[in-house]
Amino acid sequence: MRKRAGCLLLLFVILLSGCADGKDGSSNISIKPYSLSEKEQVLINKTGVDAIQFFRLDGTLAEVEDLQFSMEVYKDGKLTEDHVYARGQVEKEFNQTILSYGFDRKDNQVIFLNGFDNGLSEMTEELGEIDMSSFTSFLNEKKKLVKDESMYLTAWIGTSENEMGRTVALKEDGTLSDEIVGAEAAYVFKVTLTDYGKE
Repeated sequence: MRKRAGCLLLLFVILLSGCADGKDGSSNISIKPYSLSEKEQVLINKTGVDAIQFFRLDGTLAEVEDLQFSMEVYKDGKLTEDHVYARGQVEKEFNQTILSYGFDRKDNQVIFLNGFDNGLSEMTEELGEIDMSSFTSFLNEKKKLVKDESMYLTAWIGTSENEMGRTVALKEDGTLSDEIVGAEAAYVFKVTLTDYGKE
């Protein structure tokens, strides 16, 4: 009887440790590119959005931690804004949750679209003389979010010149390259795992 009780206690401890993932102060969140099926691509093409990138979020978010979605804005080589536009994550479990980042160009404006599991965020920016642009995804494989380290996902780069220059990419360490930071206009989207309530 004592042996059976010991086995049950051990099983209970194992089950508790398995259920505690995300509740012990540490998150386990990964993100990777999401490839559209042929049918999904046809549907997206009919929306009229200029370009859009999709990502898949999986894992468990700790009760004391949060996901912050933000946009860095660079103008003529200077960081002019680092705007957090979504925080206070209510859902803590992510199972093939789809995120999307896209844009739609209207005359001298660009509308950035960020789709979440529970809605859509839109941000409109004035472009002035900018008439050429590129839209890039930086993620080509599954990656785990690291606490307080921003993961750059996409960037929209614009110029009033007749050419865009080299391909836009991140540095090997995952930070922004000179081509992005020094652009005439750059809007860079990122996600950060951080403490809940942190500004």
